[in-house]
Order: sequence, then structure tokens, then C-alpha cells
Amino acid sequence: MLLLRVPRDLVMPAILVFCIVGAFAITNSMFRVLTMLIFGLVGYLMEENAFPIPLAILGMVLSRMVEEQFMVSMIKAEGSVMAFVDRPSAALRGLLTIVVWGRPVVQSLRGRIASVRTVG
Repeated sequence: MLLLRVPRDLVMPAILVFCIVGAFAITNSMFRVLTMLIFGLVGYLMEENAFPIPLAILGMVLSRMVEEQFMVSMIKAEGSVMAFVDRPSAALRGLLTIVVWGRPVVQSLRGRIASVRTVG
């Protein structure tokens, strides 16, 4: 727990050094270091603009696995997308997903329409 009391100004440069050394040690090339620095800059810009960084990392990590499993499912279903909603429980979950994703869009559109009506 003493490590948590170390000032952030001292810890961050040490972490940066370890990241650079680790990136270089993978293949002994500066390309990995440059890639790490670019993604670090992208992460910093995302944090400054209030983008959810953990979700972006999760998307990058899981995207390949999700794509592979989707392709396997499509091959098993012989290309039919309806195979995802054949069963009532799957259809209900799909409908619930559409409602959850669509609700903010509908609310945003209602807000825009209401603001246009009050202005006009």
C-alpha cells in the first residue's frame, strides 16, 4: 500500500520507461515503440475528450474472437440471419437489444423535434 502513496509525477515516467523497454524487447525494433507511443497518444486524446477507454480496449481485444464466432455461426446457419432469432428466447433478447440501443436515438429525435417546434 505504500506504492499508492508515491506521487503520480514520479510513477508515470517510470511506467513510460517500462512500457518503452517492453515494447522494444518484443522484436528489438523501434516500430513497436512508435506504435505504443501512437496508441498512448490516441488514449490520451480519448481521455481528454471523455471517450470510454476501457470499452475501446475491450473492443480491440474481443473483436477478432467475436468476428470468428459470427462467421462460424453463419456457416452453421448456411448464411441465414434468421437463425439468430429462431427460438423465442433469442428473439426476445434481440428485440430487447434493439429497444435498448434505439431508445437514446428516439429520445434525441424527440428532443430535436421539440426544440424545432418551440423555435418555429
